[in-house]
Amino acid sequence: MTHDAVVIIPGIMGSELIETDTGRVLWGMRKALEYSARWHHKTGMAALAVTEDERAGRTGRITAGRLLKFASWSPLLGGFEPYTNLVRGILPAVADRAAICEFAYDWRLPAAFNARLLADAIDRHMQAWTEHPAHRDALRRDRDGRPAQVVLVAHSMGGLLVRELARIPGAMDRVRATLTLGTPFHGAVKATAILNQGRGAPVPLPHRQLRDLARTLPGLHDLLPSYRCIETDDDMVAPTPADIALLGGDRELAEASLDRSAALRPVRIPGHVMAVGIDQHTMQSMRLKDGVVIPQPYVFQRHADDSVMRDAIGRPLTDNCGGDGTVYRYAGHIAGTGEGGTYAQQHGALAACGSAIDRARGLLTGLRSLEDLGQRLGRGMTGLEAPDLVAVQEELEIVVTGDDDPRRMTCQIQDTGDTDRVVDSLRLPPRRDTSGALRVRCRLRNPGLYRIRVSGGSEPVTRLILASAEDPDLGG
Repeated sequence: MTHDAVVIIPGIMGSELIETDTGRVLWGMRKALEYSARWHHKTGMAALAVTEDERAGRTGRITAGRLLKFASWSPLLGGFEPYTNLVRGILPAVADRAAICEFAYDWRLPAAFNARLLADAIDRHMQAWTEHPAHRDALRRDRDGRPAQVVLVAHSMGGLLVRELARIPGAMDRVRATLTLGTPFHGAVKATAILNQGRGAPVPLPHRQLRDLARTLPGLHDLLPSYRCIETDDDMVAPTPADIALLGGDRELAEASLDRSAALRPVRIPGHVMAVGIDQHTMQSMRLKDGVVIPQPYVFQRHADDSVMRDAIGRPLTDNCGGDGTVYRYAGHIAGTGEGGTYAQQHGALAACGSAIDRARGLLTGLRSLEDLGQRLGRGMTGLEAPDLVAVQEELEIVVTGDDDPRRMTCQIQDTGDTDRVVDSLRLPPRRDTSGALRVRCRLRNPGLYRIRVSGGSEPVTRLILASAEDPDLGG
């Protein structure tokens, strides 16, 4: 047990957002059917769009409430597990519940803006914690009697706030360690795909709604890839603001995001332990054709001098490095910072998985290396693919990859709206197909938000999927 404090910083869409004047919950609703209804209504998410006033810094229309307490869903980004497991898992490592600060923030706004709020929140929390009776008792039991410090646990976009925090003079003075989980330090190609939805092919209304909302969000533009991810004839280049405008983003917001990424390149996070998701099908690069994003699950291999590796006839050699389904594995890295853990897990579930929670507890109790802590490893790492949105009674395919023995694997469907009740147990095929995958089909009989849970020799991998009874309303 530690006498230090903890601040948990969620990712994009990880905080409840409330309309200040009315008290209406705009994001973080209790029931999955509310997400379905709002995403399928043409103005259902309009209140979340960033206004010109907010863009100019005049905020307050929307207030951040608390961290997600219930599973949530967004098209393309998929499902987001609540942070309740993380908070519950950290509790045994701290002296009192009062040592934990859950930093909710308005994820629509720029990371730099929210980092300043985070700095103030850390100061307030440390002041309150060091005056708490439980802290005084824990300090007396501490072997070296050092003053209390703070450990930051940041998921996804939350890690971008911490990196911005490191640029604020004095803001990291009392930070002992930071754990980032699936943070896109170099951005995510999926952000471009969100901005590009509906170009070149019809997509359901929820995907168009997310696209139109995303085009107003500085926070979403902060997730744009800054690494070389646009494939040209024989190389890959980093996107420019003009590229982002061409594919459907806001040029001014893109310019601010890419400038921010360049300014952050030399910034290191003190005491940083970096964990990433692996082995999930992940957009890693793209082609831009007539303004349409064509995502690709690979990057080019490179020599030590950064030139592209080529085969005998000069074609670039590719490498599928995987990721967490949203963030490409090495886009979650900062140069000079060692990888502190790799988890075969989807992006939205990273902060809820047992291995990541163990890692957070280990940091709090003073463990630094994976050897000290141990990992929940099986024989192989499991990948999981499934659509993010299906119609009720529509047949869907679940694809499972990895090396675990199919005879020892299970695949369950849980209803998140009914205390995770198992509504279906699917029998996986005994052998993999020629691509090395296990494929199984099923139908979801009722509307709701469901969790696909695949387990075998390794920690279970999960993915959230929305079953909707709404008209998909395909359009551009």
